[in-house]
Amino acid sequence: MSWIVLENVTKRFSNVVAVQSVSLQIEKQDFFTLLGPSGCGKTTTLRLIAGLEFPDEGRIYIAGRDVTMELPKHRNVAMVFQNYALYPHMTVRENIAYPLVVRKIPKDEVRKKVAFVAESLQISELLDRYPQQISGGQQQRVALARAVIQTPNVFLLDEPLSNLDAKLRIEARSFLKRLSMELGTSVVYVTHDQSEAMALSTKIAVMNQGRVLQVGTPREIYDKPINTFVASFIGNPPMNIIECYFDGSTCVLEGRRIDLSELSLVAFPRGKGFIGIRPENVLLDAKNGEIAGEVYVVEPLGFETIVTVKINSCSVKVLVFEDVPYKTGDKVFLRLRKDKLHVFDENGVRILRRDEL
Repeated sequence: MSWIVLENVTKRFSNVVAVQSVSLQIEKQDFFTLLGPSGCGKTTTLRLIAGLEFPDEGRIYIAGRDVTMELPKHRNVAMVFQNYALYPHMTVRENIAYPLVVRKIPKDEVRKKVAFVAESLQISELLDRYPQQISGGQQQRVALARAVIQTPNVFLLDEPLSNLDAKLRIEARSFLKRLSMELGTSVVYVTHDQSEAMALSTKIAVMNQGRVLQVGTPREIYDKPINTFVASFIGNPPMNIIECYFDGSTCVLEGRRIDLSELSLVAFPRGKGFIGIRPENVLLDAKNGEIAGEVYVVEPLGFETIVTVKINSCSVKVLVFEDVPYKTGDKVFLRLRKDKLHVFDENGVRILRRDEL
């Protein structure tokens, strides 16, 4: 049995179904991320694992034990909240020690564990300060130290980096990934930031409207999205999703016919559908290509540039890793890497290739 198991878990708040028939299997050393937009049910799922909410339907198992209706104190889980939830009247030392103090662990043992954890997280010099006297990044480490000191079965992290500035977020991200490897136990992480999810996770569950749409490794989610929602939610910039018309193995797009027979799909949609392609797999050309368009905006980002091209009723983002000789209003052509194209039916479901069966 997996380390954490959710079986058809449903949670309602009055008439609102926050989590609907969610089933997950999380292994002991997984860094497992619940990813999705605000209100999709990811934090409620985390709270159900923690025991802060109880499901209306389904079962929850941790370390092989049914904990569905157990209180948080009996689950041996540690949770780090978005606002860190440090006690302002306690020093850093007291905050870290608190979980052991309430369990009446001997004082000498508490002192040794606090010193060890603080040294591991490089916050030893902060132990006698109060939370309001340290930075956001340091508060985040204190909150993690308070969680780590419990040696729990599961670490639950609810958007712990969202209050940090961009530089600190990147530093904290690296720190979290390294820490999870050293701890060797499950981490369940909630975020709406797909870059965070891609960088940190061994597995990602993409959620929307209370349901889990797809579970897989970051590479699987990126390369083989199950539908247009997942495809457009993962990636920065996200995948271009372009409405088109299918005539056999030919795609009719903005009046141009594109042969897709080399994709070896299980079947092609009939009539209306969509093609999807990542911005890095679209090539710009000043003279010829499959689709004609006009440069709408150019966004230089240092080592890469995002060029948005308007083609009649829609726009396509192109990721370029070299100097861009185009400016707003220039006429350009787009060439699509056929081997990187995705085909979706009218309902937005991706059509599998034969080699994926």
